[in-house]
Amino acid sequence: MSKRIKRNLLHALIAGLMLPVAAFAAEGEHKLELKARAVYWNDESLVYPTSTTPSPKASSYEQSALGVQINYASPYWASFIGVDASLYGVAKIGDSGTPTSNLVDVGNNGQLEDSYVTAGQALIKLKYQNIAQLKVGRQLQNSLLLKSTNTRTVPDTYSGASALVKPIDGLTIYGAIYDQWRARSTGEFEKFKTEATAVGVANTIDYISIFGASYANGPLLVTAEYLNSKNYLSKFGLVGAYTIPFDKNSLKISGGLFTSRDAGSLFVCSAEKELDCTGTSRLTNDGLGVYIDGEWKVSNFTFGAAVAKFDGLWIEDNFAVDATKTGSLTQDHGSNPFPTSAGLGPDMSNRDELVGSVRLAYDFKEYLPGLKAGFKYARGTGAKSSNKENSAVGSENFREFNLQYAIPFVKNLSARYIYMNYDSHVENGSTTATIKGMPRQDWEQHRFYIDYSYQF
Repeated sequence: MSKRIKRNLLHALIAGLMLPVAAFAAEGEHKLELKARAVYWNDESLVYPTSTTPSPKASSYEQSALGVQINYASPYWASFIGVDASLYGVAKIGDSGTPTSNLVDVGNNGQLEDSYVTAGQALIKLKYQNIAQLKVGRQLQNSLLLKSTNTRTVPDTYSGASALVKPIDGLTIYGAIYDQWRARSTGEFEKFKTEATAVGVANTIDYISIFGASYANGPLLVTAEYLNSKNYLSKFGLVGAYTIPFDKNSLKISGGLFTSRDAGSLFVCSAEKELDCTGTSRLTNDGLGVYIDGEWKVSNFTFGAAVAKFDGLWIEDNFAVDATKTGSLTQDHGSNPFPTSAGLGPDMSNRDELVGSVRLAYDFKEYLPGLKAGFKYARGTGAKSSNKENSAVGSENFREFNLQYAIPFVKNLSARYIYMNYDSHVENGSTTATIKGMPRQDWEQHRFYIDYSYQF
């Protein structure tokens, strides 16, 4: 009932606001876009042995799905108001192995859903010249600590309001507040949750709020952002970058500082899967991470190297969803802004961990236009348990190879292959001396994407 009331109110609000300006000329054009993506994932992993499972078997699955987006963006009527809307549809193509909520959701029967259709975006947009903008409704989010991801068939979206102001050249001040989101594998908008599932333990987050500012001036870019998951977690990020141009190449130096702290009664032992503790007691957390990164672009090559250091557990996940459902938990969602992060599995941001990474990319435009390749390697050492003292000390490695090809004989058609491998090792580990931030010994995944877009 409440969902229907909210939907009707949104429709009435759109209609009521549009009527007074319908007679005015529109600024810009109507835009209609079709996007289609076919995805295939092949995943295999091995967890650490325990006293009850001394020789664990590898877990594996395959999933494939097709996602379609129809995205509409209106012009601004009276140079003031407009509407945007997106229809998302996802259909499962095939699956085998362990059901997981990656491409489509897992139902209460423990099996993958066949398909869903949803209004992924539906918003009113207001603007004042090029100074201020407001969006109210279902929308994409893209900021330092919270991003709509594009790694599945369709992106995840958020319900609430966002705004930005540009008081002077180069400075943007922005903010957002959301009370619901739609995860990347489901069509339902739901409340934010923690991962706590025990009876009598509160796990509902009222809202997520964001406030930030970004300043760009020539080669300099600085961004600061604060995020608050109500009564659960607060985070702060500060990044800066400076690009030095050379003849036919450039060098970009950047650095960042990020914190993640408990913010209230919802931060309990079971609220986050990487907390090293048992039970459901209230916890404290004071995580800090810093990094420095260098990226050199020369000819068709891009070289990068970064190092990050952590004091306390820096938590990537801002919330979860459906923590108490019978099917698979949809964990996350957060944004890992560290250039040393892994694209698969753990966050590589454990207490006392030191992480270094290198990356290389090459554009084959002179030999085969549209083809690009990249490689990344990251290694973390000295990791310790987050909320208890024990003898466990861990190391972890991440490798990623990706190949993408913009097919030249079909406009807006592209293909991409990504191979990722993660492995970890815990010294002095046992059933009582573990590191939950390193839950798997080995993890391997293959991803294939085919993307097509068409502008009407």
